[in-house]
Amino acid sequence: MIIFTIYLIVLCFIIYKTSLFGLLKDDVLNPKFYLTVFLIKICAIAAFYVLYMKLYGSIYYSDTGNFYRDSKIIHNIAFSNFGEFFKLMFGFQDDGEGSYIFENFLKPTTTWDKTNAEVLYNDNRLILRMHALIHFISFGNYAVHALFSCFLSFIGIHWIYKTFKQQFINKEIYFFLIWVLFPGVWFWTSGLFKEGPALFLLGMLLISLKRVIAERRYSVKNLIMLFIALQLSVAFKSYLMVPVMLATIVFYGVKNRTDKKVGLKYIVWLIIVFLATNLTLKLLFEKDCVRLLSGRQQTFLDVSHGGIFVAADGKYLRIEYDYNLVQLDSSAAEVKAKIKPGVPYMYWNESNMADTLKCGGNTDTSKIYTLIHVIPKSNSTFTPSVLVTDGWSFVKSIPYSLCVALFKPFFYDARNTIDLISSIENLMLLLFLFIFIYNVFKRGLHNPYYFYFLSMAIMVLIIIGITSPNLGAIQRYRALIVPFVLLTALLSSTIKDHPKLSNFFKN
Repeated sequence: MIIFTIYLIVLCFIIYKTSLFGLLKDDVLNPKFYLTVFLIKICAIAAFYVLYMKLYGSIYYSDTGNFYRDSKIIHNIAFSNFGEFFKLMFGFQDDGEGSYIFENFLKPTTTWDKTNAEVLYNDNRLILRMHALIHFISFGNYAVHALFSCFLSFIGIHWIYKTFKQQFINKEIYFFLIWVLFPGVWFWTSGLFKEGPALFLLGMLLISLKRVIAERRYSVKNLIMLFIALQLSVAFKSYLMVPVMLATIVFYGVKNRTDKKVGLKYIVWLIIVFLATNLTLKLLFEKDCVRLLSGRQQTFLDVSHGGIFVAADGKYLRIEYDYNLVQLDSSAAEVKAKIKPGVPYMYWNESNMADTLKCGGNTDTSKIYTLIHVIPKSNSTFTPSVLVTDGWSFVKSIPYSLCVALFKPFFYDARNTIDLISSIENLMLLLFLFIFIYNVFKRGLHNPYYFYFLSMAIMVLIIIGITSPNLGAIQRYRALIVPFVLLTALLSSTIKDHPKLSNFFKN
């Protein structure tokens, strides 16, 4: 942990003494505050490690471990063929099956692949590239990767704060602490996941849109920052970034008009933009929003049911997660498998992976397959009350999807420590929603930011609730959007930063 400690001390020194070379400089919050909240975020790395060790015995047997291992594999390409590594870093590689880089390096990876038919959720390649570069300075230390993930999310929070600080005058500390202390954000941005870089990108997107669209500051720096943010928003966690991007553009376009019906006009224009986006998707990908959501929902359900996956002669097969259904031979480097008679399976032809076929009972017991991977059945997956198949089923699924995404689990159905943390989150959401509703009845819906914050949260939560029918996945995916629900309640209240906190943490 020496290398981790050195990097941590250096970052703390830069934050406190230079305000990160001026990036964190603020006319309200002082360096003591930024150093304190950064250290609070860093504590989550230890909490993450302890919890994962308790639940799984290691941090390496999960998504975070897969990201770490695969980024290490990609990093090692630099020492064998730097030219291929350079091309891979910038997306110019030929990594198709049978290619040099695939056969020699990428074949054992589990998170690099991208499905060509995938539109709504994109691949993991950006985060793998980033951590492949971090391996040059991490010396194989997982905690260093987690530290830089935390650091990126910390910068993202600062940009979100800078975007909306004028709406939260005398509430700046509480605003910032919502993003730092909310359990989901605090926990999931502390590991080698997408959430840390995604929060960085979310902050970049929001601050650059404000500068260019709302404030009309067309400097080269702002335009380049916006261009990068827009490009990455489509390529990285698009289910989160694209709704936020569209909602923000519409909001700033309507907000410039000084009338009392800004909120209503914003909602109307948001619906128009949604319909236009739906039509665009249909023209470009031959899939509208409902079909995209339906396909993603079914894919998630299929994967979460687990299975034994084998391949041979251009076919890719899935058998139920039961080792009694297959005969395995692990004497060679590649594990071979035979399917027992009468065993049903699903299969795909490599020429058309979008077409799922089924066999009611295996008859070829001599056929030898190569074992590709084994996925245990997920215990936290649930069957949605309404499966999305068309427009009407999509509308019917919205209330249930929102309820699940916001309030499940809730103490009585918590299965483990992570579920208990999620239950605390859900209690916080309930309390803050009650505060907001109370304040609305008392003072009215006078602030258009109510509509803006809640619309972003609702859109993303609907997507998550429909497409990810798994409690564990929902808690992670929603982490970066639910703080906007808390911000809505804070904005509607008359509460101000505590004087003692202000005296210590404000300029």
